[in-house]
Amino acid sequence: MLFVWDQSYDTGIEEIDRDHRGLVKLINDLYEAMQDGSGGALLLPIFSALKHYTETHFDREERFIVDCDAPDQERHFQEHKQMMAKLADLESRHRQGEAAISLQTLTFLRDWLKNHICIVDQAVADHVREKSPG
Repeated sequence: MLFVWDQSYDTGIEEIDRDHRGLVKLINDLYEAMQDGSGGALLLPIFSALKHYTETHFDREERFIVDCDAPDQERHFQEHKQMMAKLADLESRHRQGEAAISLQTLTFLRDWLKNHICIVDQAVADHVREKSPG
């Protein structure tokens, strides 16, 4: 397992946490497929599912951010756009045989998600808690 979920990643926003756990599962599925020696025939569908799930999650999270009027919205949205561009590029390059889905790629995705959850998404959660204490 590449990414072990623990309570430090919980934002307290059930829908967002559920999505994050889904992203972690897909990253771990990719990692396990690589460890099993599965070829691109298995890796690509999992990677495509990760890309689609990420896009769906970002859309849901951005609506939530706007609805709760969280600070630094544009910076948050820019991070999402940059990650979606990176995922689209990786998928395209892999489909064309130019790049493999490597451990380095998965480590990057894991580290990006950890950082994004622990810093950027936690700031949104803190904002929500401050607006509605108790």
